[in-house]
Amino acid sequence: MATDYGGIDELLGLSTPRGGEHGNNNGVPSGPAVAVNNDHGDTAMGGVLQNREMEVPRWLSTTDVTAHLVGRGKKKTLEEEYESTIVIAGHGSGTKDPKVEGFHLPHLFITMTGYDVRQLGRLRRALEDSLIDYVIENTPEQEDSRNAPPSLGRLLYSLALSAANASPKTKDHTPNRTVLARSHYPMIYHTRRTIEEGANGPATKKVWMNVVELPQDDSTSEYHGRFLAGKQGSLLEYYRTKFNCRVDIYGVWGDDDDLMCAPYVLVTSEEGKSNVDRCLQFIEHRVREHEEKYGASRAGGRRILRGEMQMSDS
Repeated sequence: MATDYGGIDELLGLSTPRGGEHGNNNGVPSGPAVAVNNDHGDTAMGGVLQNREMEVPRWLSTTDVTAHLVGRGKKKTLEEEYESTIVIAGHGSGTKDPKVEGFHLPHLFITMTGYDVRQLGRLRRALEDSLIDYVIENTPEQEDSRNAPPSLGRLLYSLALSAANASPKTKDHTPNRTVLARSHYPMIYHTRRTIEEGANGPATKKVWMNVVELPQDDSTSEYHGRFLAGKQGSLLEYYRTKFNCRVDIYGVWGDDDDLMCAPYVLVTSEEGKSNVDRCLQFIEHRVREHEEKYGASRAGGRRILRGEMQMSDS
């Protein structure tokens, strides 16, 4: 039996307007006096249609995640609550319309459209919360209830980077840069999050955050990362005292079955961006030494540090 892709497109907000109705290929209603602002202006209201974009990491870009975000009537509920429209494209979205922005991307790409940027911001937060819930619900509970699921930190970093890139105020679009993100620790920030003023639960905690890829053994494909902790966790304490950073290493302690993404290192600091950057530089040099000594490498190659970028430009 042929698959009815029309039903999928309708779910994602991609239905084609009927003859005589105003509309566009993004499923956004339009009229003769409406202008679409694609440069992410900050006007709250005033008759100008605003677009906001959100990228979902590849390892979460599945049809199950799409259904979790907008399936079973959730899309209609979100659109009505936040007075916006939602279009999801890219790998895992299920859409078959190549005209939709993001159709060819290897990950989910969400476009939110509305007249009030405050509502669009709230909608983005609601979708982020839904992704966080998906990771929590699909990961075994940790022995220490304060600890987040191993994949959560990587998700929070990806969401923060996506939000920063979408902001009109962002000038630095360097990939893999340190950004301000929601803290992964302790878990109470996500299990009892504050959605509206007056709700029970702690306020959101923000930290400076970045991620480091771990090398794999060239012969066994096993990930190496324990060396970054040091003997009896001595290096973890060094990161705290020297850089005021918390460093979490995931996927090398027998916890890889709990991971939804590849093993990685999460570096966070409440103090400042420079703390994370200096800690990353220290970690990167140790990873390079380990790769050369033990025949391991990273799929994306070495991380380019700021000083090296300046040298290559000169």
